[in-house]
Amino acid sequence: MTVQEIHNIWKEQWQNEQVRYHGKYGFPEILYEIRESNRSWTNDEIGVFSDYLNQVDKKWFVANLFALQEKLPKQLFESFIDAGISEPDPSQNADYINPCLRVFGFERVFDLLDNKFQNGDNQVKIGVCKLYYWARTPLVNVKSGNKPFEIKGYLTKWNGHYYGDYDWDNGVHFEMNESEVANCKEIESKLMIKRRRFLMEEFLKNHDVDVRYQIKLALPDKLSSYPNENRELATDYFRALKREYVPDNYSDLMLQKNAGIFRNSRIIRFLLKWRNVHKKKKEIITLKNK
Repeated sequence: MTVQEIHNIWKEQWQNEQVRYHGKYGFPEILYEIRESNRSWTNDEIGVFSDYLNQVDKKWFVANLFALQEKLPKQLFESFIDAGISEPDPSQNADYINPCLRVFGFERVFDLLDNKFQNGDNQVKIGVCKLYYWARTPLVNVKSGNKPFEIKGYLTKWNGHYYGDYDWDNGVHFEMNESEVANCKEIESKLMIKRRRFLMEEFLKNHDVDVRYQIKLALPDKLSSYPNENRELATDYFRALKREYVPDNYSDLMLQKNAGIFRNSRIIRFLLKWRNVHKKKKEIITLKNK
């Protein structure tokens, strides 16, 4: 079958089977058949996939297909990342980055995203910041009963149904050993120091409202969360936040943008800060990232 024929069957099965659109646990049968066949892709077919990833009506098919495949052609690595960056819905861009994290590892994904941010225009910077939310290491904080939090690492593997960190047949996680966790922590620490530095530098020099909003969401909101290597720059960053109010939720961002030339006036900043404090007291949940 050609890629186009696979796409047509996928589309028909998707519609007929009524598989949940953004589902992680339901896939059209054709995708399992492709996986079982262990099919290798020619350069021409990879070119078709790359072209599909640039098309709004077909890029989800490519993401859905490779969500079940053991390998992701290295030629598609950047195309997948670019598709995630250009995806406007932050709840769906994870589908383009997850296969990359699984196949190429978080270090390569982090490096590519960071390069995209540093060399891209404002729209690319915004898209990268949205992807940062999903670009995660395998490390998580785990708490069991009254015991203190413990850092563990969970690998993503085929569990017999889809790719995840849990083996449903044996009832256990695909857990990293202590050495792997320690190595992962060391790499993550170095990468995050670098990333936070250039994010704060960009925030201080770039006054685009949307870029600043996304950068703020991607950074810790307490000075104590920054290591010594970032502390001086973080101090400047928080001073800037104090001078110029930057929203931390989507509704306040829209209010600020609609204020036009008055968006940075003392009155507008005061009203937005008051509104935000009032919402937190009332425990009103708003869409933070969009």
